[in-house]
This record gives sequence, structure tokens and C-alpha cells, in this order.
Amino acid sequence: MKKSYSILLTALILSGATANANYRIDGQIGKGKLGPISQIAIGADDTLCVLEQTGKVSIFKSDGSIASTLDTGMQNTGAIAVDSAGNIHIFSTLTKEKKIKVGARMRTVQIPIGVECGVFDASGKKLKTTQFDNLTSAKSARIVGDRLVVADLTARALVLMDTETGKETGRIKKGLRLCCGIFDFCEAPDNTLAVSNLGAFKLQQFNLDGTLLKEFGKRGREINDFQGCCNPVSAGYLPNGQILTVEKDPTRIKIYDANGENARQINGVEELVKGCSFIPVAIDSKGTIYLAANTKGYIVKLVP
Repeated sequence: MKKSYSILLTALILSGATANANYRIDGQIGKGKLGPISQIAIGADDTLCVLEQTGKVSIFKSDGSIASTLDTGMQNTGAIAVDSAGNIHIFSTLTKEKKIKVGARMRTVQIPIGVECGVFDASGKKLKTTQFDNLTSAKSARIVGDRLVVADLTARALVLMDTETGKETGRIKKGLRLCCGIFDFCEAPDNTLAVSNLGAFKLQQFNLDGTLLKEFGKRGREINDFQGCCNPVSAGYLPNGQILTVEKDPTRIKIYDANGENARQINGVEELVKGCSFIPVAIDSKGTIYLAANTKGYIVKLVP
């Protein structure tokens, strides 16, 4: 009897662990309505905020319908962050023209020179504009505790600033191996940061002082490894503390336990991008996962 109870208990535990990793596709959001996507973020009341490269922001309800749209009037927008009050922060990389010689020809290219941030309330009213001279470009951004954190691809550094004053409080740079024009991070538990260090094939967790707390991952073909030329491209934490990682070429979505072990793949996700392209991810308070097919202009929704 005791043996049978033990077997039953083990089976229930295993089935529960498996259920935690099981997700199903719950449709596509924004198909035919969105252009190339830069980033996505969770807004107030678990809405989904989608930032396009043109500066347009579309806010979707959980059922996939559009709640509102916002034309920021900004260009070359690469990052979005939502604060605790529901205000939306949009980051634009400022550029200037420069002529360079390529072989026997001269070409005109755009060189990043700084970052501008526009802050909008939920109704779309512009609250303020700030220019950050200490930033060169902005690929992703988050507001973590009392810090504004921006991934500056040109400087190859994660830059931390005071949210009120904009004063820089630190940089995380050592050991970052970035490639493919991709630089993403997410908020980890206890006001820490998890960087998708794709060139090193690792997810690395830092505190706000820049101290490396833990890391996991290596290049390889096993389920716990990261594949291809460089991965993961993005990551996020589920409400239960498990870790979601996103790989491209081919698309592979996995869930690890809180220690970065025992990975399980979410099956059924289509090929979202081709080659070395970014796949933005956002996770709401209920554990709903949103994955952006950025060049195709739509969002794939996954529910537990």
C-alpha cells in the first residue's frame, strides 16, 4: 500500500512539473495591422504594448483586440518601458550622416550619436522628453526599482540611471559578447537583471551594482544548451520563478527551473524569424507569453 501511494505521489509531482512547462498557442495578435516591431512590453492591467520602428505604439487587450494606438512622432524607435504608474517610455536612437569608403565607392551611413526618451501617459499625452548624452543607442529598456536601465548596443554596455534625475549610476559591460545587432535583457527576481549574453551562449543575472550573481548556459545541441551562432536572443521570468529563453535560427522556446536547469521545450511554435534576427518577448502577471515575429509584424500568444 505504501509503495502504491509512493508511486502515485511521484506521478502526481511529475505531472505537475510537466504541466508547469506546457503551453499552447492561443492565436496571433496584430497580423495585418503592425509593421516591423522593435520591442514589446506589458502595460497597465496586463495590456500588451507593441512598439514599431516607426514610433507607433499599439496597445492590445488580453483578448487580442486593440485598446488604443499612440503615434509618438519619434523615429528610429528601438526600446519601450512601462513604469509602475502605467506611463510609457519610448526610446529613439538619434543619428547623423557620415560618409565612409567601401572599396572604391563612398557610401552615406547613419551613425548613432545619442538617445531621446519620450514619456507618454496611458491616454497618449506626452509628459516629457529627455535626451541622454551618456547613451549612444537604445536597443531595449526596463524600469527596475528606482533605476532606468538601457541596453546601449553601440557602447556594448547596460547603462543604469536614476529614474528621477537621469544620473548614471553604473554600467555592466565586462564579459558581454554581443552579435547580430541584438542586445536584450529582462527584469529578474528581487530587482535584478538577466542579460541575454548571446555571444557567450549564457543567461547572466546581475544585481543593480553590476555584480554577477549567477549564470547558466553553454553552446551545444542538448536541450539545456543554446544552439546556433549565438543564443539566447531574449528571456523572461514566469510568475512561478521559472525562466523562459528564446532562441532563433531555428526558433526554440524553452522553460528552465529557477536554477537554470531541467529545460523543457514549448512545442508548436512556428519559425518566427529568419537568420540572425531578434525575437522580442513579454510575459504578463498570469504567465501569458507573447513572442514577436518582428519582421513579419505580428505577435504569437502562448497560454499555460
